[in-house]
Amino acid sequence: MGIAQAGIAFRISDSVADMEGFMAAVFDEPATEIPLPVSARFDIRNHSDVMVQTFGEVCFISNDDLAWPLIRSDARDVTRLHAALGAPDVMVAFCHYDANGNHGYAIFEHGQRVRTRLQRSGESGARELVQSGAPQLFEQRWLGARHYIEAEALAGADDARVYFLGEREVVVPGRDLTGRMLQDGLDAMFGVCPWETLLTPTYRFFRLGPDCGRELADTPAVSRARAIPANKRPWWQFL
Repeated sequence: MGIAQAGIAFRISDSVADMEGFMAAVFDEPATEIPLPVSARFDIRNHSDVMVQTFGEVCFISNDDLAWPLIRSDARDVTRLHAALGAPDVMVAFCHYDANGNHGYAIFEHGQRVRTRLQRSGESGARELVQSGAPQLFEQRWLGARHYIEAEALAGADDARVYFLGEREVVVPGRDLTGRMLQDGLDAMFGVCPWETLLTPTYRFFRLGPDCGRELADTPAVSRARAIPANKRPWWQFL
């Protein structure tokens, strides 16, 4: 149980009249808008499934295959994607997967990568931290935070550290530190973190691929106009 969301965040400079065309340009393949899914088969970790949340001019496009390549490899080129999004000043690719402990983000300014931080489980099962670029201002308080060691954990292991601010008013286990930095970063850069807010965004859902029309006939769904209470996390955040 926990949050399972990955995607990109940016500000929309102009209103988008044709969202299907916009999404097709972002993914470089056909995209069809679908009603609000109620089937467990819809999952942003599937290549074909896309969720869009907009908070005013701030947009989150959630799809694992869109975000993960940008986070795990500094060599990934974003020229085409940056142009398709309307050349935003700031774009952030992010992943927040509580189940496997993978948390990370890649920050791009004017289409150029300036910072990457990824905390994940390595092939041996041990936790590893991969990062590049200069730490951003929102990271500084955690990079300089004090910590203590959990008594039952292995001494010296990064996961054994528990970081805190002030007189332990805010406490974050080492394994979740990058996830907390991600939350703070989205708040700092965009004014909202989609899984830690009481604001209700506008939701739209899309399916990628040329054959999605036939698939929709067998997919239970309700209208996307159905309200989602702000005090309830959507179902995909508990996967």
